[in-house]
Amino acid sequence: MTPPNRRIGALSGNTKGISASKGTAAEAAPTQSSYVDSQQPPVTPDRGTAQSEADGDAASALDITLPHVGELTSASEDAIVDPSEAVLESIDLDTWKWPEFFAFALTRMQEIFPTGGIPRGIGPVREFLTEDNDFRPLAIDREKWPAADEDWTTVGDVLANTHTDAWLVTRNGVALAEEYAWPMKPARQHMLFSVSKSIVATVIGALADAGLLRPTDLVTTHVPALAKSGYAGATIRDLLDMRSGIKFSEEYLEKGSEIRALFEAVDFAPRSATSAKGIKNFLTGLTADREHGSAFVYRSCETDVLAWIAEAVTGQPFSIVASEYVWSRIGAAHAAQVCQDRWGGSIADGAISATLRDLARFGEMIARGGTTENGERVLSAEWVDDIFTGAEDSAKIFAASPSGRSYPGGMYRSQFWLPSADRNVVIGIGIHGQMLYIDRATQTVGIKLSSDPEPVSLAAQHGTLAMFEAIAEAVPTTGQTPADPAPTEADPRGDASSAPSAAPTTAAHADPTAAAPAGPNIGTPETEGAEALATEAGPLAAAPAEAVQAAATSVESVPADTLPAPAEAAPVSPAPADPTPAAPVPPESAAVPRAAAPQAPPLPEGQAAPLIGQNTLY
Repeated sequence: MTPPNRRIGALSGNTKGISASKGTAAEAAPTQSSYVDSQQPPVTPDRGTAQSEADGDAASALDITLPHVGELTSASEDAIVDPSEAVLESIDLDTWKWPEFFAFALTRMQEIFPTGGIPRGIGPVREFLTEDNDFRPLAIDREKWPAADEDWTTVGDVLANTHTDAWLVTRNGVALAEEYAWPMKPARQHMLFSVSKSIVATVIGALADAGLLRPTDLVTTHVPALAKSGYAGATIRDLLDMRSGIKFSEEYLEKGSEIRALFEAVDFAPRSATSAKGIKNFLTGLTADREHGSAFVYRSCETDVLAWIAEAVTGQPFSIVASEYVWSRIGAAHAAQVCQDRWGGSIADGAISATLRDLARFGEMIARGGTTENGERVLSAEWVDDIFTGAEDSAKIFAASPSGRSYPGGMYRSQFWLPSADRNVVIGIGIHGQMLYIDRATQTVGIKLSSDPEPVSLAAQHGTLAMFEAIAEAVPTTGQTPADPAPTEADPRGDASSAPSAAPTTAAHADPTAAAPAGPNIGTPETEGAEALATEAGPLAAAPAEAVQAAATSVESVPADTLPAPAEAAPVSPAPADPTPAAPVPPESAAVPRAAAPQAPPLPEGQAAPLIGQNTLY
């Protein structure tokens, strides 16, 4: 049985995570050495001394010391083994989904599965200013989001009880709040699951802007290999809105379901004699059971076909297309990556991984109507505006689906969810607790990356939405509406300038001198260096209360994304993802914490780890 929360203890500050007391963490500080990078081999200069200390105090944490630059040591030295290697050696296709390994596996997909890198390019990094705000006391609106656990009343309750690996809220280039829990770090990629779908659809939008395809095109026009499949007669728009007639069940624990067959095809689950040979071979075998363009039914396979179309119209692997048309243009600091099958097919529906801040940069581009902060157009304003407005029947079709009961007034458009009747907010949802929140009215972008053993929890989804909404409303805005930036000369797609301008109502970031609302502390931004990776801010606020068990028991969950869930997880549908060759990337512009109370390297069976603020030393 999985404990309701693996992270009992501080959600901020660099503590060991086994005590909710701020004083306890401070007392532990003098007894440990700073652990700067969990990927750098710790070296114990004096093995005898280290052994004596271990024998003398078996209950104490490991004493980790760092080697000097250039210091050499014997390959037989036990202490040079990276603590994370013990975890990796225990992970395989069966165990990577186990709760004790899950959070670690989601940050090491490239070491478990074949992946393809999505290069960041050579452009400048979109830098963020950093504020130190404590939003935990903010009350959440449970009347609007009724599926949230009845015991959750504040932002802190949501963070403490939903297996949070990292979270971030930004507005107009300011990181209002940002925290990480081991093994996440600012420069580490985390599996996005079906948030990947929103990225894939954005790539399709950029290709449409470039004139390489049209949403009204038949799928088989670009991928003739699907002519004998159920996709014959379907349009690209049908796939973008998940309204094709393809027969596909997202039930992970349902024997014989299509999603389980997809997992087998891409080696996310043990293969059988009848398993398809890769994602593309799997897609050619799908059949239709209804008219294309009719009902909304959530199906991961739609996204995989979109990635195949992107490859067909460009002649490049999906990962390279995603880089050229989107990722290299948003100011990302790191490459993203996508898992691949053994035949090189990208698992685009739910297996893209990215860093926390880079996903925020992507969300910021959508919030700004398709442009970056320096005015470069990535996606046409017309395409972005269509995501928020939808087609004439989008809301009606969505309301008739099971998902309509979970999100009344919402809709689904271009692989983004609109969770309510508010047409200024869109989200990306991924199984196991991933969410991308975009509010174009306030220019607020929220990211929450998690490792919830339950694939789909409506309680966690509603709680996370309520959390981001509370923060967006609490931070003061000036009410400014910035003009839509003009496309730059560097834009290779000539039609950008002809695209109609988006008209989102936006707001500038919080004025540090303005009166802050009751609850959070709206701090003063600190400049962040793209190369220096350091700030002078100290640890964040103290620990929240102990976690309470989160589970939506009676509300139907929205189907989400990819990987098969642990055996004990609830049978709800998710979806997969996709890869590319990794390229070297410059250091993240995110501020990496300065020395605070050090952290013992957690092992598979170790104690629960705390979320740690970015302004503390790893």
